Amino acid sequence: MVLMKDREHIQRALDREGITGTVQPLGEGAWHMAYLIEEKQLVLRIPKKIAYDKEVEFNPQELTAEYAATKAFYEHANRAKKGICPEYFDFYVSEELTYTIESYVGESIGLGHQTIEEAKQYGRELGECFRLLETLDPPFAGMGYVELDEKGQLKGPYEMNAEEFLVQETDEYLSELDTLLASSYSFDKEKVERTGRQLLAERSIKREKVVFTNQDTSPENILFSKNGAKMIDPFPLLATGTSLAANHVFNYTMLFPKFADTERFGKGDYHIHAAKLKANAEGFTESYTDGSEQKQKDLHIEVFIKLLTMAFEHHQLLEEKTLNREQIIRYGTKKQVEERLQGYLQDLESYLVL
Repeated sequence: MVLMKDREHIQRALDREGITGTVQPLGEGAWHMAYLIEEKQLVLRIPKKIAYDKEVEFNPQELTAEYAATKAFYEHANRAKKGICPEYFDFYVSEELTYTIESYVGESIGLGHQTIEEAKQYGRELGECFRLLETLDPPFAGMGYVELDEKGQLKGPYEMNAEEFLVQETDEYLSELDTLLASSYSFDKEKVERTGRQLLAERSIKREKVVFTNQDTSPENILFSKNGAKMIDPFPLLATGTSLAANHVFNYTMLFPKFADTERFGKGDYHIHAAKLKANAEGFTESYTDGSEQKQKDLHIEVFIKLLTMAFEHHQLLEEKTLNREQIIRYGTKKQVEERLQGYLQDLESYLVL
């Protein structure tokens, strides 16, 4: 059922696009409502007024940058692997009317209806795309989350090369490691320090390049269709390829299943489907590394870094006097955060050096 508050917005968007058709609700994300225009096989997304229990302030520059980056990423990713993203995407931003419209790429097969092998194959397709993205030159200068410059062009906010960025970033990770080692939590600190310092020292700093890639490959933003995996509603950025590949592997193995008790991820039942998520990550790793032992090692190191940072974030949350509403939605209560931190500290203890 189309929400009453969206009916007028939808009609004005359709009028502006010059299209007609039957509109059906398709889904709800954290920031947008999605509707299918059946006859045209198009998806209309309308930004929500409330997200994470807070009113969303209209910011035309941020919305334009976000949507323009999505359009650019769809085109870029489809050059890397044809059909991995919607072929058509457009948007309009004004205070009175804001929306995006894109090709409908099919119905998603839920994790509960996938076999282990199917989940692994979807992962292989995503891993291949991430590997192929590394063969393309980025379309914009800089690093980081893309933004609009004074001329209205997209760019990364950090004017540095991959090596400079990674050296600086590695120092920050060493600081995070030191913070955990100095904490009052009980874990094998000697082993974690030894593992952490060795892996950070062996990071693939000189082998990396800047890649235009996607940070958000959560199951909510991947359509597991009968025609393969499709990325939608991405979070594009200019970053190093191995780090973002590791983001997918870490999330599917050590984030989504452990965050299943939060409001943000609870509806996905990811703890029930942990084996499918793990299979996806295994397929992703297989295709992304493509038989390269060096790439396998580099990816393994970056997954450790994601684990280290997640443990650090949980530690920092517990240092705060109280959690705000958005933090509770994303991470859960302090009790849940502490229980999850204990698990991450155990994961750090058991992490191997390849």
